[in-house]
Amino acid sequence: MIRSGFLGFFLVAICISTGFAQDYDRFTLNIAAGKSLSVRELATKVFGETRGEIAGDGIGAQFVACYYPTKRLGLAARVSYNKNETREEGIQKIASNQYGILNPVVVEAKEWDVLSAMIGPTLRLGGSRLGLEGRLLVGYAKVNSPMFVTTGAFQNYNINVETSSQMASDLAYGAGATFHIGLFSGVALVVNADASLISTTFKGVNNKVTTTGFPPVTQSVDIQQNVGVVNVTGGLRFAF
Repeated sequence: MIRSGFLGFFLVAICISTGFAQDYDRFTLNIAAGKSLSVRELATKVFGETRGEIAGDGIGAQFVACYYPTKRLGLAARVSYNKNETREEGIQKIASNQYGILNPVVVEAKEWDVLSAMIGPTLRLGGSRLGLEGRLLVGYAKVNSPMFVTTGAFQNYNINVETSSQMASDLAYGAGATFHIGLFSGVALVVNADASLISTTFKGVNNKVTTTGFPPVTQSVDIQQNVGVVNVTGGLRFAF
């Protein structure tokens, strides 16, 4: 009798636990790579406006890990890396404003690097076959500004300015969305659209100024810069 009662209790417990068992994946890992655009460059392409932005097209890669304690709401962590070209127009604007160079010509320009890590809430809709996720993020970013060389005229002299690369780090904000198509159990194809916004100051940027007939002069300046990038990437999502 006691054994029968215990067996009955055990079966009821199994039924109850089965009824409350999760019918969704708690963890997802999204790995993707693709195209990167600066926010201002994107605005230029869409609206046809030119504002002298310094960052242009590039490549981006990211990892997005999510934990869902509930079926729809969860917590997302994103690590992303961007390498964007440096637009000549933006450099020419800096040369004109900073040094009064007339008709500046860009001789050499390296690329931008941005590495960021952010965390925030995420919301998902749909199921394992088709689904959409959205996220709002905040975190930290490291930005490596480009080295560039500009030549031109200053008054009656030829001038050459070599601006060194500099690293800066600051708070970063982001948002993103993911659309996925399930391939088979636990694996899906994803398309991501993610934005990152960083406002920071590059401190002590060295500028070597060479003017015809005068010895070279090195100046150190602080440059405030708003860096915004948008990644459109594709890859795979693993759910478990």
